Amino acid sequence: MRFEGIIFDCDGVLVDSEPFSCGTWNVILKEQYNIDIGTNYNAILGKNLGDAAEYYSRKYNLPYDDGTLLKLGQLKEDTYYRIAEGKLKPIPGVNRIIKEAKDLNLKIAVASSGSINKINFNLSQAGLDEKFQNIISADDVKRAKPAPDIFLEAMNRLELEPEKCIIIEDSLSGIKSAKSSGAFTIGIATTFSVEHLYEADLIIKNYDELNLFLLQKS
Repeated sequence: MRFEGIIFDCDGVLVDSEPFSCGTWNVILKEQYNIDIGTNYNAILGKNLGDAAEYYSRKYNLPYDDGTLLKLGQLKEDTYYRIAEGKLKPIPGVNRIIKEAKDLNLKIAVASSGSINKINFNLSQAGLDEKFQNIISADDVKRAKPAPDIFLEAMNRLELEPEKCIIIEDSLSGIKSAKSSGAFTIGIATTFSVEHLYEADLIIKNYDELNLFLLQKS
């Protein structure tokens, strides 16, 4: 078989959570510092919580000690749960892709820059919990995306070589991370436009354009 495993990012790939995840920064930075950050989130998409907190702290000259960053990150996570609860849905078509993967006996994992608590929350809210063999979070690796560490750790847990893996990503840093891991990389245009995903091996607008059975035979 060409592929033996598939690794999914979470936000924007499995769960339609990016609008809530990014919008949470608007809420807390407005409440805490009266800062309006607008709606362009390109700089933080695909980043882990700590890196996003650091980005906004630098950009708006906020207190920059470890304690402040930790507090800001925790506030962001807590606010996200409050805002997103009861509103998260799976990305359209992803349940079919997961079923196809299981029909093909592919090993399945999630590798996301979020915390393990956030990943589990997202999957549970979207009805996707208990569908994956392994879940790898930002807490499991030292280097965040675009370094390949999180995907290499996923492959290690699945006991697969990179060339036997498919990775599905929606962010620019995620695609760079996936490509540098050595896996076959699919970019899905749920967050960025197709033109921005040019580094991926295969680019799809949505899951209607993906058939794992055909991909396995190609």
